[in-house]
Amino acid sequence: MNRTRPVIGIIFSLLFLLLCFSSQGRIILSLPDDQKMVVGEKNTIDINLPRQLETGFEMQILGTSQSVLAAPQDSPVSITRNDSGYEIAALKPGKVDLQLKLLGYIPVKYISIEAMATKRVVPGGHSIGVLLQSKGIMVVGFAPVTNDSGEKIYPARDNGVQIGDLILEVNGQKVKSETDLAQIIDGCKNKTMKLKIKRKEEYITVPVIAQLCPETQRYRIGLYVRDGVVGVGTLTFWDPDTNKYAALGHIILDADTKQGIDVLRGKIISASIQTIKAGKPGKPGEKIGVFDNSGEIEGTIEKNGSFGIYGETAAEVDNQLSNYTVEVGYAHQVKEGKAEIYTVVNGIDIEKFEIEIEKVYPERRNGKGMVIKVTDPRLLNLTGGIIQGMSGSPIIQDSKIIGAVTHVFLNDPQHGYGIFMDQILSEMPDQTQLQENVS
Repeated sequence: MNRTRPVIGIIFSLLFLLLCFSSQGRIILSLPDDQKMVVGEKNTIDINLPRQLETGFEMQILGTSQSVLAAPQDSPVSITRNDSGYEIAALKPGKVDLQLKLLGYIPVKYISIEAMATKRVVPGGHSIGVLLQSKGIMVVGFAPVTNDSGEKIYPARDNGVQIGDLILEVNGQKVKSETDLAQIIDGCKNKTMKLKIKRKEEYITVPVIAQLCPETQRYRIGLYVRDGVVGVGTLTFWDPDTNKYAALGHIILDADTKQGIDVLRGKIISASIQTIKAGKPGKPGEKIGVFDNSGEIEGTIEKNGSFGIYGETAAEVDNQLSNYTVEVGYAHQVKEGKAEIYTVVNGIDIEKFEIEIEKVYPERRNGKGMVIKVTDPRLLNLTGGIIQGMSGSPIIQDSKIIGAVTHVFLNDPQHGYGIFMDQILSEMPDQTQLQENVS
């Protein structure tokens, strides 16, 4: 018996090596490690093994003793064997690990399956005004202060303050606006102040003495600062079950420091597009609009995430192009070919325009999973392609919302990137987070 075990091991090893170097083996090993499916969706894994090896393979749901012939009733997926491989069906939301074994003993491949519930939302396309106030005052530049000797000095810079720093407190007193900061500096006069600063993920304290400015007769520390941003963007979708929304498809960056803005508070309101500045190679275009406080949309901004801004609206949001909610399509369902975007180019009317999805990269997690091209003649004539303010415009394919417009190719405004709904949804704050932010 002891002699036969090494022989059996050698045989198994040879079979495994033979499998690895065969075309079928390469197909098996190249199968994705993770896969998402929507409940009701079926996916076929084609293996096409030689007849002599076909019976030696078995796909099994881990954690149970049951195999393809009898999937457990509580599993989120079922497995059925067919002529070319296996058919996996998503039965209910949940996660499960599958294992493909050779001869019942040798693990060849593990696949993690996530079955997701069908989700329906109201598609966006609405033009919105974005008013975002940051947590702290952002340093965006240095302004010289002239002292009594006529010398130009930089009190804050010379003591270690850097562009991109967030000033959170002065002498233990929180600052929420440029006005707050100016008043505190005036009150301290020529005494040493302690600035609590957030620099990336680090918190530091910097001592600074303000200098009286002869021109303004006010005390200054030699900084240009900003406490928020204002702009125009596009709503991506609204969830009727929670009143939550997502917009823009990318993080809001400070224009000078190129750093993401931490949200103190913010809001979105309806906007009306008045003028279009068409884009040209090397010169991005933009939508120019005005805010409409009496419009349909009003909501809070609770998060400025990597894949957009998020919050909650005060009232229901409708879309005149869609009488009903639309189903969410995920990255694995997106394909190259025709699609549409919803956006506003005049006033408040949402319109649909044709685009082509030229490349799909479902494995990308950087918000640039699709390469899209504007093909609609009217939109090209109006805008030249993708322009600023169009970010967040929902992308519709096969009657599903699959993502949003995010970036334009600077030297080719007809082309740009789109982000998958998977990533937009991955950053949606839950109700607990929203309540914590509001408090």
